[in-house]
Amino acid sequence: MSYQFEQGESLADGVRRIAGHQVHKAIQELQDSESDRHEAIHEVRKRFKKLRGLIRIVRSGLGDDYSRINVWYRDAGRRLSRVRDAESMLESLAKLKKRFDDPAYVDLFAAFERCFQERKQQLVEEWIDLDQELQQLCDDLQTAHRQIDEWKIKGKADKILKRGLQRNYRRGAEALAELYVQPHDELFHECRKRSKYLMYHLRLLKKIWEPIMAAQLEELDQLNDYLGDDHDLAVMTSQLTSEPERFGATSDIDQLITLIGQQREELQSAGLALADRIYAEQPKAFAQRMQAYWKLWQDQSSQRT
Repeated sequence: MSYQFEQGESLADGVRRIAGHQVHKAIQELQDSESDRHEAIHEVRKRFKKLRGLIRIVRSGLGDDYSRINVWYRDAGRRLSRVRDAESMLESLAKLKKRFDDPAYVDLFAAFERCFQERKQQLVEEWIDLDQELQQLCDDLQTAHRQIDEWKIKGKADKILKRGLQRNYRRGAEALAELYVQPHDELFHECRKRSKYLMYHLRLLKKIWEPIMAAQLEELDQLNDYLGDDHDLAVMTSQLTSEPERFGATSDIDQLITLIGQQREELQSAGLALADRIYAEQPKAFAQRMQAYWKLWQDQSSQRT
């Protein structure tokens, strides 16, 4: 897979190779005239998140360049968020419909599906310069792709990775601890972001010990499903309460919010139980373990040459 560091490859070369591939694929997806526009936007936004995961793990090696690069890809993703967010509401509603498949809810879900479809279409129509925006983003990515060759990673690879891993893991553990004290949506969202970055970090490092990393990645995938679905339902609740005139009768809105609350309780309970295991180590111990795996993996490469 391309989103992985390779044995015997310098950290700087690996970062530039992986970043270049992600940007190249994003350009291709934006230029593909036959692809579904909403799906293309979704895929491009995922590539921006993977790029941010990549630069975060080598943050200390990038030095002063880190903030500039991170902000650029963050803002690039936000340029596409309106259309994608509208699509994600429909996906969330479909999952909710599958969870509560009682015939009594058929008309309720059908009505809200129409509302979210209308909202999505309205956003697309209001964004009359969408095609121009996508073309401009494509042009900007061409420039960004050329700049990747200039990225410098300074310092010893194992120490850079250790610092990046420890920083992100610690912030995830801190958000999890705070959730048990005073749970609220912002903290769940923060935990979601940190677990997503941790997943990207372990994907990058998968080859350092594949059986162990694959098992951890499987659990992280599940955790991110729980937290991602919960976040989308939180956004849906916000939309329902902030724009009630768009969604029909108050009784229907209240009923859907009740179902959302039940589903969120299940998702949060499952997510917290899994997160407790994923963040069971002390951040320093976790980072040192990954550092040790990395050094052994690299030593094996040098012994073969």
